[in-house]
Amino acid sequence: MPKIGVAVIGCGFIAPAHLKAWRRIREAELVAVVDVIEGRAKWAASEFKVPLYFTDYTRVLDLEEVDIVDICTPTYTHAEIAVTAAKSSKHVLVEKPIALRLREADEMIRAARRANVKLMVAHCLRFWPEYVAAKKIITKGEIGEPRIARAYRLSEFPHWAPWHKDLRLGGGVFVDMSIHDIDFLRWIMGEVEEVYARGGVLKFRDSTAYDYVHALLKFKTGAIAYVEGSWIQPPGYPFTTYLEVVGTRGTLRVDNRSSAALQVYKPSGTSYYTPVSEDPYYLEIKHFASCVLRDEEPCVSGEEARRSLEVALAAIKSMMERRPVKLPLKGEVL
Repeated sequence: MPKIGVAVIGCGFIAPAHLKAWRRIREAELVAVVDVIEGRAKWAASEFKVPLYFTDYTRVLDLEEVDIVDICTPTYTHAEIAVTAAKSSKHVLVEKPIALRLREADEMIRAARRANVKLMVAHCLRFWPEYVAAKKIITKGEIGEPRIARAYRLSEFPHWAPWHKDLRLGGGVFVDMSIHDIDFLRWIMGEVEEVYARGGVLKFRDSTAYDYVHALLKFKTGAIAYVEGSWIQPPGYPFTTYLEVVGTRGTLRVDNRSSAALQVYKPSGTSYYTPVSEDPYYLEIKHFASCVLRDEEPCVSGEEARRSLEVALAAIKSMMERRPVKLPLKGEVL
C-alpha cells in the first residue's frame, strides 16, 4: 500500500512536535519541509530526515507525491496557504487558531469543500490525555450536568514570535492561547451565546495585542465559564494550565502542576486519575492521517474551529467596546 506524502510548512516553534509525530505514522512519509528562513528549513530536513526543503511553500504544491500539507506557520498566513493548498487538491492540517478573521475561516472551509479535501485544525486539547479523560467522565454523567467552569492558561510572552505583539497578526493571548480552553469548554458544555471580557496590553508599550484577558462565557445551557489568559508572567515562569468544572453532582479538576493531573470530587469521595501518557500531537496527527486514508470527517473540522474562533473574537470585541457581546458576531473584529 503506498504511503501518504506529507509536507510540513513552517519549521518554527510547534513544527518539531508535528515532524516528530509524522515520523511515527507508518502510513505516512515526510516528503518536504518549508520555511521562509532557509537555514531553519535545512535544519528541519536534516533533523527529521526529510529529503526536500524549500523556502517557497508553493513548491510543494506541485509535487504529486504530496497528499497532505501540515501548516505550522504564523496565524496571519494560515488562510492564504490553506486555500492555495486546497485548490491544489492537498488535504490540510493547520495549527490553531484556524485564522484571524471569520471570512478567512469561511474561505478555507469553502476551498476544502469545493476541492473535496480534508481540513482539520489542530486543537490539541481534544487529544490531550487528561482532557480526553475529563471529557469521558463528564459525558458519562459522573459529575452531573456541568454548570460552572474555570480555565486558566498562563505563560511568559512568546518571545520567539515577535509578530504576536501585533493584534492584527496574532490576535493576542485570547485568540492564540485561550482558544484552547474555549474549544474544550465548547466540547463539554455546548455553544456560547454571550461573552463579556476585560483585559489589556499590560506588558509591552510597543504592542497592540492584548496580553492579559479574562472573560465570562455564558452558554446556551445557562452554564457559565470564567476563562483567563496571560502572557504577562515573568521570564522563566512555568507554563501553567488549570481547569475546573463544577457539575450538579460533583467537581472535576485538571491541573498541570499537580502530580495527579485529573481529580474528581463527589459526595462519595475523591478519585485521582493519571491517564496513560501519550503524545497528544501524535494522537491528533494520527487521527488526521486516518481520516485521509479512510475518507472520514476529522473531529475538529473547519466549522468546529470557526466556532471557537468566533468566541475568542467576541472577547476581543467585548474589550474594545466595553460591553457584553452576543453570538453570532455581526461583521469582523480584526
